[in-house]
Amino acid sequence: MTLFRILLPCLLVAACAPATREPGPAPAAGPPAPALPEVAVVGDTNVVIGRLENGLTYYVRRNAEPRARAELRLVVNVGSVVEDADQRGLAHFLEHMAFNGTRRFEKHEIVDYLERVGMRFGPDVNAYTSFDETVYMLQLPTDSAGVLETGLRILEDWAAGIGLDSLEVEKERGVVIEEWRRMLGAGSRIAERQFPFLFAGSRYAERLPIGDPETLRTFRHETLRRFYREWYRPELMAVVAVGDFDPRAVEAQIRAGFGALSSPRGRVRQAYPLPPRDTTRFLVTVDPELPATVVSINHMRPERKGRGTAEYRASLVESLLAGMLGDRLNEISLAPDAPFLDVSTYQGASLRGTETFVLDVRVAQGGAERGLAAVLAEVRRAALHGFTAAELERETTELRRIWEQMYAERDRTESAQYAGQYAQHFLSGYPLRTTEDEYRLVTALLPTITLADVDAAARALAAHRDRTVLVSGPSRPGVPAPDPARLAAVADSASRGELAAYAETPSEAPLVARPPVPGRVVAVDSVPEVGVTRWTLANGARVVLRPTDFKQDEILFAAYSPGGLSLVPDSAFLYGRTATAAVQLGGVGELSLTDLQRRLSGKMASVGASISGLSEGMQGAAAPRDVETLFQLAYLYFTAPRRDTASWHAYLQRGRESLRNRDVTPESAFGDTLTALLTQRHPRSRPFTSATFDSLSLDRALEIYRERFGDAADFTFFLVGSFTPDSIRPLVETWLGGLPGSGRRETWRDVGVRPPPGVVRGTVRRGMEAKARTTLVFSGPAEFSREARWDLAALGDALEIRLREKLREDLGATYGVSAYGGVSRDPRPEYQFVVDFGSAPDRVDELVGVVLAEIDTVRAGGVPADVVEKVREAHRRTKEISLRENPWWLTALMDYERYGWDPRTIDDPPLTAALTAEAIRDAARRYLDPGRYVHVTLLPEAAASSPAP
Repeated sequence: MTLFRILLPCLLVAACAPATREPGPAPAAGPPAPALPEVAVVGDTNVVIGRLENGLTYYVRRNAEPRARAELRLVVNVGSVVEDADQRGLAHFLEHMAFNGTRRFEKHEIVDYLERVGMRFGPDVNAYTSFDETVYMLQLPTDSAGVLETGLRILEDWAAGIGLDSLEVEKERGVVIEEWRRMLGAGSRIAERQFPFLFAGSRYAERLPIGDPETLRTFRHETLRRFYREWYRPELMAVVAVGDFDPRAVEAQIRAGFGALSSPRGRVRQAYPLPPRDTTRFLVTVDPELPATVVSINHMRPERKGRGTAEYRASLVESLLAGMLGDRLNEISLAPDAPFLDVSTYQGASLRGTETFVLDVRVAQGGAERGLAAVLAEVRRAALHGFTAAELERETTELRRIWEQMYAERDRTESAQYAGQYAQHFLSGYPLRTTEDEYRLVTALLPTITLADVDAAARALAAHRDRTVLVSGPSRPGVPAPDPARLAAVADSASRGELAAYAETPSEAPLVARPPVPGRVVAVDSVPEVGVTRWTLANGARVVLRPTDFKQDEILFAAYSPGGLSLVPDSAFLYGRTATAAVQLGGVGELSLTDLQRRLSGKMASVGASISGLSEGMQGAAAPRDVETLFQLAYLYFTAPRRDTASWHAYLQRGRESLRNRDVTPESAFGDTLTALLTQRHPRSRPFTSATFDSLSLDRALEIYRERFGDAADFTFFLVGSFTPDSIRPLVETWLGGLPGSGRRETWRDVGVRPPPGVVRGTVRRGMEAKARTTLVFSGPAEFSREARWDLAALGDALEIRLREKLREDLGATYGVSAYGGVSRDPRPEYQFVVDFGSAPDRVDELVGVVLAEIDTVRAGGVPADVVEKVREAHRRTKEISLRENPWWLTALMDYERYGWDPRTIDDPPLTAALTAEAIRDAARRYLDPGRYVHVTLLPEAAASSPAP
């Protein structure tokens, strides 16, 4: 349940060595500060902010998105960084205990109550602990009497009434240890070295939120109570309530309930800033289970104190710098024999009081020095020669367009977003600007930003002294680890020497060289009950349209045709799997991928193609004003895929490197074994390997792509969002009606993939850590229907609740368990149901026995009535939200068209209302056959062998 967060994007990868000083260029004088335009910043006038006499702050706002829902937060301005040496991990442990009994709710009554009103444990009921804060989060319905009031009482108890019953504390030790265990692996081992190095000299270096496992196992109960007593004080807390409710009534309830909390004396909440440095430091960390080498360059500095217009403009300048520098690096990564394989940038806040600018690149094995040199060269190139007017125009246009879309959707802002904003205002003092405020700031300030401004920011970045280079990579026999001293020499060399200015040769080719001859709609059908219109085009293609008003600036697009890779011969199967990658990387028409990305700057329109086992299709999205671009892209991906040998060779290089060390990760070995057993080692289920890329052919991949997309006659297109049929019909007739269509009608071919009969067990021994993972997969023939899909979904929800109660709450033996199922029609009606959990290796047999015993119990008599009610209410509440979301409608319409179901039954309450314990029992008997399942367990290599149950 706990969402463990480390708010540091730069730590996704890394490594280091002895500190060294880089003699980089001195900061150049920036351009004189411009006279800033006056921008009216009104602030959020719709939120009521108050402070009680005991010091607690509250935020209350009415917001009707989503309807009949409220978001509640208890924000506590303490996290792991305030822990004493004997409390490491107890801020997070206390967060767990909040759900295990309070003065008004015994043991697990909180979760039990919230599930009974339709909220899901995890998505709607959750919490997280980070270095600096702990935040409890509830989403609640507001159309049921008393629910919101009960939610506020729960927050009151979390603030001052957590029970900390000794028996519950002991049971929760196991759960928290299992959460720690779940995180074990190469990533955690790397982090254990990187965090202390990156945060050296600060308390953050030794206060990871998950804590110290020995402390978690042995802490005295009074130590936990001391943390709660000393730190959970009203002046360190805020209550946030945003939703579809009467704000005056909610404010009165907060004042009455939380105003009674006492404000005992406690310790001062100190800041723990990172010490400033005037050096570039290097750390190299290798691990035998890391599959790739990553170079991460972290520039860290104290957070800006000012929050006014000048600081906002400075942040825009740095956003533009990050975008333009990222574009240059991405362009390099797409070239053959590139010095790095992919790149990401991050600019913004990280730890409390610290800002970070991060450049991360993944490099080929043995390529850390080359990759570091290439990145630093581009930073220095920008510092020496600056950017071009075309780059600034593209990035400015892109940023402006993003804000235009956010402004257009401002009235659809969801309550969770406001709740997060108010939490950050309390924790960090960020201004409560509205979307309108920020849009005015962006539109007023962007025109004042010049090349000189961005170039000055590039020079400041190149000259920044407080820099940490982290390199992480595989530890393999015969592969030397990167040498920190050589990395330092590379960084030193990159600060000198001549570099040519960046130059680009933009393509002048149009997006579409020759528009098609338009087709026409030859048949119209409609389902007014659900707002659906269907068109048949003269080329044979069908179009399903569902206009909505859920979003003002969103149109979703999809296309589907049966066939897919099943129609590709076994000898060409691998080529087919890479066909869409060849096209997406090669560009369309006369435009390379880079040229296409430049051409689409400022356009909210995208399209991607896919070929799966049984179908081919497209997915896309656009803002209404850019929807013609979406149609043009779809037309081009059908008719004009571009052959680009350079991008293909770069793709092969990335593929080889991505899979070079794939087999060293325990998760990959586990997944490969599970797939092999579930498919009886069918040739088409074999995973890609690094060697696979040596045999691939660009021409054969493109040939297969053209075969799959060469005829639109058996495609069905889907459009959902902010449009009217009349407004979009000319575009449909031109760009979809103009596609070639010969009347082809294909279907998929059954290639013979089948699940195994009987019980099949497998054990994978991989990994250095004392952790295990177990997956049980029940599968077999089934009748395919809407009812079957619902039965499997309900069975999954019910069994997951029961297994969570058994494995986590009663035994404290796992952090979480998943149970879910589904049924497919093609190529043959078949179901699959999965149970998955992690645990200590020595408890696997015990827990598998508990799972199978619970399945037997459900098969015998179903589940208790309260579980049935929880499942029924959760589905009803989820459906309320889903019916107001474009992605849900797109997926639902695709399913209903594909299976020939009546769309008038999309919102079909009888299925939910008819759910009973007997129905779940019957589903368990039908789908959870104890004589037919696959059981695979991942154990560490050092684990002693034991027979599977």
